[in-house]
Amino acid sequence: MVSIVKAEESNGMQLFEKLIEYAEAERLVLENTSPMLKESLPLMEARGLALAEDIEARFDSPPFDNSAVDGYAVRGRDTEAGKIFEVVDEAPAGRPSAKSVGEGEAIKIFTGGVIPDGADAVVMVEDTSGWGGTFEIGKEVPVENNIRRSGEDVREGDLMLRAGTEIGPYEVALAASQGYGELPVHRRPKVVVLSTGTELVEPGERELSPGEIFDSNSFAMVAQCHDAGAEARRIHAASDDAEVLRKAVEEALETADVVVTSGGVSVGEKDLVKSTLLDLGVEQVFWGVKFKPGKPLFFGMREDVRFFGLPGNPVSAMVCFELFVRPALMKMMGRSDHRRPTVEVHFDEDISNRFGRMHAVRVSLEKTEDGLLAKSVGAQGSGLITSLTKADAIALIGPESEVKAGETVEAIVLRDF
Repeated sequence: MVSIVKAEESNGMQLFEKLIEYAEAERLVLENTSPMLKESLPLMEARGLALAEDIEARFDSPPFDNSAVDGYAVRGRDTEAGKIFEVVDEAPAGRPSAKSVGEGEAIKIFTGGVIPDGADAVVMVEDTSGWGGTFEIGKEVPVENNIRRSGEDVREGDLMLRAGTEIGPYEVALAASQGYGELPVHRRPKVVVLSTGTELVEPGERELSPGEIFDSNSFAMVAQCHDAGAEARRIHAASDDAEVLRKAVEEALETADVVVTSGGVSVGEKDLVKSTLLDLGVEQVFWGVKFKPGKPLFFGMREDVRFFGLPGNPVSAMVCFELFVRPALMKMMGRSDHRRPTVEVHFDEDISNRFGRMHAVRVSLEKTEDGLLAKSVGAQGSGLITSLTKADAIALIGPESEVKAGETVEAIVLRDF
């Protein structure tokens, strides 16, 4: 049984006018989100997912002392420039020499080859007269020279990778070096993006008629899901056709771990999404946030399915996804880094927020001697998609704030800059 943490209610129902703070909304989303069940996947299929358990080293790595270069295994105390050595055997990788190294002797060795008994240093072939039955050494080499000792990387029982670590190429390499063919991971959440609105036209399908727009929100949110590492697909339903909408929402709730919609959650007569959700048993956690852009944000649950009703304006939908949906998806995948990276930024002019709610300002960033300088990308309208293509970060300006030039505020980084 899922225990749902809700926002405070008024007269048994939270009113749209009773908005909650941004931080409270973020907290409620994460408190009502749990990691997905774990499964074991082959190394390459596990890439991009998060470990569900700590991974320990099964044995010392490297498992034996070996050479870091091609050259000769010798006794370090015997080396001096101009001395002649006799080569008594060779030790290629994977075929250790059965002989030991005595005074004035050497064993030809290749990178990864096992250090033979008696040897305590390796001289590179470049520092000798070359390959042959005998060779002249060009310089003295110290003991331990070019030797990789057993356990130098990890020791048996060492914690190699912590639960919550995202598995990338380097983690795959480390696990493979210890013989792990599979890794325990949290599975990817399945997201259904519900596109609503009779005014929406599929891009590339036909030309627009008066009053119509191309559906950009659902494509953006599917792309954002994939960027976070989740699986996602789209369903289209007309938001002002109650029966069509109901069937689409029901299908989404039955097939997804997370359902995301844009539009239909405000207070208009045609905003039917919220009422449909409640009718289908979705329990409201909160509805309405003191946040710009994104005031009519809805979050609810039905059993283990999370439902996010995002605003219909493109920028509002995409920004709310970044700040609320993405952290939930990351937690569901067991990731310890729920949020995107945050940085402290400053403006070179005074910034005022008179909206009475947190304002997410789209900014570009520039590295200066005084730290990261944030500059507004221009007009901040919630329908201006181009503003996000120019933004490096979202600067969070508190309600009724006067941020003076040079004063720092927190910003959520969207891309490398």
